[in-house]
Amino acid sequence: MAPSEGVTGDARPSADPVILALAARFATAAPPVAAAPFGGGHVNTTYRVTDATGRAYLLQRISRTAFRRPADVMANIVTVTAHLAAKARSPRDHLTLVPTLDGGFWTEAEGETWRLYDFVADSVELGADATTADLRRAGEAFGRFLADVADLPAERLHVTIPDFHNWPRYVARLKQVAAADPLGRRREVGPELEQALSYEDVSHAFDDPDLMPQRVTHNDAKLANVLFDRLTRAPLCVVDLDTVQPGLAVNDFGDSIRSGATSAPEDEGDVTRVHFVPERFAAYAGGFLAAAGPILTASELAHLRHGALLMTLETSLRFLTDYLEGDVYYATDRPGQNLDRARNQLALLADIQAHWNWMAETLATL
Repeated sequence: MAPSEGVTGDARPSADPVILALAARFATAAPPVAAAPFGGGHVNTTYRVTDATGRAYLLQRISRTAFRRPADVMANIVTVTAHLAAKARSPRDHLTLVPTLDGGFWTEAEGETWRLYDFVADSVELGADATTADLRRAGEAFGRFLADVADLPAERLHVTIPDFHNWPRYVARLKQVAAADPLGRRREVGPELEQALSYEDVSHAFDDPDLMPQRVTHNDAKLANVLFDRLTRAPLCVVDLDTVQPGLAVNDFGDSIRSGATSAPEDEGDVTRVHFVPERFAAYAGGFLAAAGPILTASELAHLRHGALLMTLETSLRFLTDYLEGDVYYATDRPGQNLDRARNQLALLADIQAHWNWMAETLATL
């Protein structure tokens, strides 16, 4: 969850002594006096903390389910935020970690890893209310992020999630879980399983390691991970840096298209409402290329649409696998939510394929 004033961020303040004690381990401007759960992220646990001066922070517990080496996650974030801070155009265009009292950037408590960010004032995350113009601004934000870290050698970062965008691995995992059928749910997903596995050949599209360069990439480049100015909607900064590691620029582009160039939220249960939206694709691509185009190689530019296809395939495979396993990875608010997410992404995947030639023609004009 981003350090912003998102629409879900107005939780009632409290004085949870455990959370306040954790926040007190960090070098806040004054003692922490209030804390409340914040946001609705899938993975980490987040609290908005306020100190005695009224200054706000975001305290986060890093999920050990998602990130088995949290110290490596934090080392990457320290490296990237310092690199971005050195190029800062304003105090709000990058995340700022608050150090601990002993000079570190994270603290351990009962086997859990915690960190503290400065709260990005007067900022907001966008969701279903995002306009086409907002998509262009989000493209600018993620493109600017890639451009700003282009001179940071990828080998300086830890690989915190091995095989994160390894699509053949996700296909194999889905096959394995479907065969084991631990909860007897396979009978509910016959058509979805058949559709997902029909993309097995597509999953090998980036097998050649020399096809594109490894860069410092975000690896979770969805619309919700950009902060915008509350009043002007100017893009401020990219957040949720837990997944930053060596990767492919086209995957960041593709994940943004998956999450932004669609007509419905990813858990919309009525798949007839799920469509690829061409004008949103064109808007995002225009902003992204304006910012990142100069640093991308010819091969990267040629494979942008492949990133959109493969990242949508990835989420289809992962949501369907998680549903079959019993919703053990992605947080859910209701029964069947991960199945709805899988069906949603499979519908979007099919529509992206239907616009395959159109995407190539559009990218060639930008």
